[in-house]
Amino acid sequence: MTSVPLSRRPASAMRWPVLAGVALAVFLAGFLLPGYLEGGYLQSLLNNGLITGILALCVAFIMHQCGFVLFGIAAYYGLAAYACAILVNSFGFSAMAAAAVALLVTLAAAFLVGAIVIRVKPLAFMMICLSLAELMRHLVALPSLRKTTGGSDGLLFMPEGRVFGIDAMDLLDTGQVWPLIWTATWVIAGLFLIVATSHLGVRLRAIKENEERMRFSGFDTYWPRVFAFAGVGLAAGVAGVIQALATGFASPEMFSIITSTNALLAAITGGVSSVVGPVMGGVIYTWAISEFGALGYSQLFTGIAVILVMLLIPKGILHPLRLLRRKGGRA
Repeated sequence: MTSVPLSRRPASAMRWPVLAGVALAVFLAGFLLPGYLEGGYLQSLLNNGLITGILALCVAFIMHQCGFVLFGIAAYYGLAAYACAILVNSFGFSAMAAAAVALLVTLAAAFLVGAIVIRVKPLAFMMICLSLAELMRHLVALPSLRKTTGGSDGLLFMPEGRVFGIDAMDLLDTGQVWPLIWTATWVIAGLFLIVATSHLGVRLRAIKENEERMRFSGFDTYWPRVFAFAGVGLAAGVAGVIQALATGFASPEMFSIITSTNALLAAITGGVSSVVGPVMGGVIYTWAISEFGALGYSQLFTGIAVILVMLLIPKGILHPLRLLRRKGGRA
């Protein structure tokens, strides 16, 4: 068997080991980041940025793969947080057990909702998902459920036990919870990337382009999208559980339209066609809200910034970098 000279091998085959090495180095270096951040504020800001980034990644994935605008991702984010808190307070679950059961509940809910809304038109899909999140926000705030959900004040809880080797009480510290958030972000992004490049991802994008042709060609166009929706709901649930464990608190505002809007705008800012862009968009968007809020014009400046991004770089902040890389490769 004759070997292919290194110079004749496809550029993509030579690039992947390098990219994998860089990704591994960045992943490992990320665990050292809390030691270089001065004060808990910056660490908290980065933690919240990655949580928003996970939600943005969910919105971007379903948008890019299926063509749906998931304007209601907060439903699964808040559901997982409340399920975790209620299981700890009302049933005495340990932190790890509560987190696991909460994610199973969120997965089941996302699967059932997906089985219904996948069949509707895109506009109806967006409005139903948004309405569901608002319905759940009002539900947990009902005075009649105050003993269980905490009503409009939210639900405090004190988890016990360990979560992946970390004491549950230590997760209340912004630096201690960072490894969990950092790892979860990479795992979710990696799984979404695997799905996007798999046969399932190809089928999802083909259904998005022409569902009728795929159906006439003998392909199932229903269940792949249901599974994709359920996976996105589960990923959002992971973010909700981590946020609840990191604060010891579940709030009705986790279901709010603001949460869903922030995730959507972060996804658009970063770009929906990659797994890195939405995460970066979440961090940048969270930082921008914090900085603009300090000036007293949070909504005004954030709105202007989002408009400028959509007008100047509609494909996301990573698109100019990709163009430069392609030009450099041609040169």
